[in-house]
Amino acid sequence: MLNSLVSLSLVAAVSAHQNFHQFWVSGETPGYQVGIRMPPSNNPVTDVTSTDIVCNVGGTDGTGVATVAAAAGDSIKVQWDQSSHPGPITHMLYGPVDSAAATTGVGAGWFKIDELDYVDGEWANVIMGADNMTHTFTLPAKLASGEYLLRSEMEALHASTTVGGAQFYIGCAQLSITGSGSACTPEISLPGDYSAEDADIYIPDFYYGFDPTTFVAPGGAVATCS
Repeated sequence: MLNSLVSLSLVAAVSAHQNFHQFWVSGETPGYQVGIRMPPSNNPVTDVTSTDIVCNVGGTDGTGVATVAAAAGDSIKVQWDQSSHPGPITHMLYGPVDSAAATTGVGAGWFKIDELDYVDGEWANVIMGADNMTHTFTLPAKLASGEYLLRSEMEALHASTTVGGAQFYIGCAQLSITGSGSACTPEISLPGDYSAEDADIYIPDFYYGFDPTTFVAPGGAVATCS
């Protein structure tokens, strides 16, 4: 009986793991897993000081990954695997660069463009789950032309009660964006600006006393682009 319970627990834990598999630009998709630096598994990243926090395991290499056309102001819809783990979804851009495929994304230059945390009593994973595990947001209207990495992150907070317990599920897409903007601020560094003991990563009272309406996802404020 004990072995059965342990097995069921392991199956449940694994089934809750997730990846970013597909996206749409203004309603058009390049295809399933096209344009995305797919990781070797659906396991989470837990070491926020590792380069894996940038675009997941093996995600610093975009060789062979298509770069998909978009324009500033376009809508982006992402689709993830279903997840029962409570937490937010955020999106960041890195660029503009000459070649998204040749860019590691390691270091300074990331800026947040979208965030969905806890709304009307539900975490982002629940809100997305009610819409075929999708989330739609808009690229900033003022972006400089060039190629970018689009980083989609789902943070799972169910184990955030211990330092190093929060789980990060990350996928990076490659975009070639046309626009007429210049700069977006503030910027952050990955790795560098996430710490294991940050208040949005380590939440010791997550299950007793924590007010989720106060939660703001890692990565700083949503950037202003001009």
